[in-house]
Amino acid sequence: MTTGSEIKAGISASITGQFATQGHQALAGLTAWAELVNAQGGLDVGGQSRPINVIHYDDGSLADAAQQNTERLITQDGVDLLFGPYSAGLTTAAAEISEAHGKLMWNHGGAGDALYARGYRHVVGILTPADEYLVGAPELARHANPEASKLAIVRIDTGAFARIVVRGVESVAHQMGFTTDFELRYRPSQRQFREIARHVAELEPDLVVGVGRIRHDVIKAHALASLPNRSNIGLAVVVASPIAVFADQLGPLAEGFIGPSQWEPSTVVSQPDVGPSSEVASMVLGATAQASNLTVDYPMAQAFAAGFIAQRCVRDAGSLGDAELREAAGALDVTTFYGRFRIDETGRQVGRPVTLVQRQGGRKVVVWPPDQAEGEVRYPF
Repeated sequence: MTTGSEIKAGISASITGQFATQGHQALAGLTAWAELVNAQGGLDVGGQSRPINVIHYDDGSLADAAQQNTERLITQDGVDLLFGPYSAGLTTAAAEISEAHGKLMWNHGGAGDALYARGYRHVVGILTPADEYLVGAPELARHANPEASKLAIVRIDTGAFARIVVRGVESVAHQMGFTTDFELRYRPSQRQFREIARHVAELEPDLVVGVGRIRHDVIKAHALASLPNRSNIGLAVVVASPIAVFADQLGPLAEGFIGPSQWEPSTVVSQPDVGPSSEVASMVLGATAQASNLTVDYPMAQAFAAGFIAQRCVRDAGSLGDAELREAAGALDVTTFYGRFRIDETGRQVGRPVTLVQRQGGRKVVVWPPDQAEGEVRYPF
């Protein structure tokens, strides 16, 4: 196999701003993929082995900057592989630019489904969309308590992500006979949740769902965990609860919270079709995180997995052409350490469910779906 010129992989990453933690992790995951491929001789493109060079720019967690970075990566840097930013809003903003240029974007960080609904043809989704995040929560509540029927929702009033997550869980819950007995939408400036938590507990809900920015999820979780009558609540689901910063800031008060996880090292794919095993992937990501003073969380794993899917599509297509890569992605039905990959005609990921994990005894335990559960859910909260 001959050696060719470098392949440019570009990403707009939130190095600063509200998504800085996830942006650093995503960049680290993508870089880890490139370094691993380079160490193995490079990426095979039609019989040529070519090294990968990752180019990134900071978008400051701002949509306008993500669009400017995407434009620059496409028109000035001429990247061969374009990877999206972290967050639904930034990803949708970047997709507007990539679509206008007919440039394929590998979406590892935007769980919103708006860009797929727009009919874009140049987005390939790696992660499960947000409307699937909590669809297992009502079933889990009913599994723990066959009489469960009362749902309470506390969500931020801005951004598409929270609205989409809630829409998904409510749809399933209502089909199962749950009623939404309480729904509060708060503004980003909200800092006090104690009174809200007291009111929620007085309703004795079987399932409480909290969706906001990470800082909101931590504060509302603290308020719920500090209640003297917290056992009035059946299950407490807070979207940010699986990430490391949640446990770091809450300490023992994180116990019992449930949240959606796109990936857990314990959910093992020992012999995936593409890329390393879960064990090897965890080792590589762990070393990357240690070298960068980061924590291994889902944004790092998602970007790492996106690289291997793009690599497989390049191999299958024998080309870096966007149309050829999109066709190759549409034909794939494979597994990586991250789970199954299969997209529909819009590019939306449909091949993998989101697991629900509960913090038990200082660690995360997969409690749903049943075929992946590591233990029984602890109920009530």
